[in-house]
Amino acid sequence: MIKLPSELAINKVEELHQQFVQELETGQPICIDINDVSKVDTATIQMLCALQKRLINSDQQITWHGESPVLFESVEQLGLTDILSFSSKI
Repeated sequence: MIKLPSELAINKVEELHQQFVQELETGQPICIDINDVSKVDTATIQMLCALQKRLINSDQQITWHGESPVLFESVEQLGLTDILSFSSKI
């Protein structure tokens, strides 16, 4: 499981990308803990969308663990809830 930090900003994207690549290489399902996320920018959401697209092409998807109203609201405002498979319960 990858635990996201409280602030998801462009300066964290490369570090997160490396974590996602390492997790993808294991061949295991990708589970992301979003409980601590309190701030997010569009660069991070774009990276999450790219990861989800890559997983969907392999008949997989991100499994979200926890809740982050800030992340959900940002994704919803961008119209990406379906792409990221967010339910209205997040």
